Amino acid sequence: MKTILRIILILILIGAFSTIFFLPISSQTQEKPTIKIVTTIFPAYDFARTITKDTNTSIELLIKPGVDLHSYEPTPQDIINIKESNIFIYNGGESESWVKNILKELSVDTTIIRMMDSVELIAESSDNIINKEQNKKPVYDEHIWTNPNNVIKISEAISQAVKNHSPDDTSTIQRNLDQYKTNLQNLDNDFRMLSNTKTGKLIVADRFPFRYFIEEYGFDYIAAYPGCSEQAEASAKTITELIKQTKQNSQKIIFNLELSNNKIAQTVASSTDAKILTWHSIHNVSQTDFDSGKTYIDFMRDNFDNLNEALYDHSAS
Repeated sequence: MKTILRIILILILIGAFSTIFFLPISSQTQEKPTIKIVTTIFPAYDFARTITKDTNTSIELLIKPGVDLHSYEPTPQDIINIKESNIFIYNGGESESWVKNILKELSVDTTIIRMMDSVELIAESSDNIINKEQNKKPVYDEHIWTNPNNVIKISEAISQAVKNHSPDDTSTIQRNLDQYKTNLQNLDNDFRMLSNTKTGKLIVADRFPFRYFIEEYGFDYIAAYPGCSEQAEASAKTITELIKQTKQNSQKIIFNLELSNNKIAQTVASSTDAKILTWHSIHNVSQTDFDSGKTYIDFMRDNFDNLNEALYDHSAS
């Protein structure tokens, strides 16, 4: 009888110790902290979600799909989300001047990534722009991601920040980064191949936020306005020159931007029978494209297909 009681007592003690020592360990495993990343614009959001795939990370996009970036103002909840983030990623151009005051209030534990710090900046230019704008001081083109090689540099900065906050995810993050760099290098190679075989000129009946792209690949172009122009209506001079250039071009194809009102392109097309294609600047995206999960790579592949159609004279093949 005493032996039975002794065995029962031992089992009770084992159960008690298991409760004390093993349950908290299990609980700690389940409560692994989530790394919170807040981004201002879609490119930063997409780069971050690609780099952090399969890690314990949450990513929030502040400027929602379809929203006009130049009229955006953060809500009180947006500011709270930024302050509660582990990593805050913003671009750093004039359209995000509202960020400056918020940065002063962030915790020293928040990693701040200004994407424009990762690349060599290029000033906007009036070269090949019909409706030129005179600026008292140089204005840097904000659209740094239109050059895939810049995206590699930005992605490296993001990956290092996430590794610092979540060392356990280092191998996963590095794997994601390596695959992403391969995809970006393939994209770069394809654009270089297209540049070497081009036969026409890019005619953009819209703004032109592609300085980094043009500097990298050397395509010929003409556009209505600079990249960050606030022009609402095209002048008669602008329309006339675009029509002239379209008629002289080997391919009767013109471009407009995503989320554009398309008025200039439609006017030029009606006078030239030109086909209108979209050139994605990817500064922001439509709600439909966002909901479908389209990525930076997807948009750039669309750009490649459209540029190939416009620049390569297939009839000569």
